Amino acid sequence: MERVQDPVTKWCVLIEETVGRGESQRWGVSEISKFDTRDEALAAAEQAVREYQPQHPTFAKGRDAYQVGEDSWIVWVPGATREYHFRVSVGKQV
Repeated sequence: MERVQDPVTKWCVLIEETVGRGESQRWGVSEISKFDTRDEALAAAEQAVREYQPQHPTFAKGRDAYQVGEDSWIVWVPGATREYHFRVSVGKQV
């Protein structure tokens, strides 16, 4: 069954990750992309899970992705000296 799209609702893909350098490193939203439909947002989120290049680590040695909800994923990225992760989520702007 196809969902009826609310013409006012904007669907978003949000990426949360470690941002900044040194003492100013923090967990934050680094990117928000907006879409007209949930299906478009889900497709973009799934692509980000596979292809997004996080700020840390600089030299990623791979990635393991875990779907933790219907619309959210955690991606584990080992680097040369530390391991990082980022989260990709689909939401709607309210």
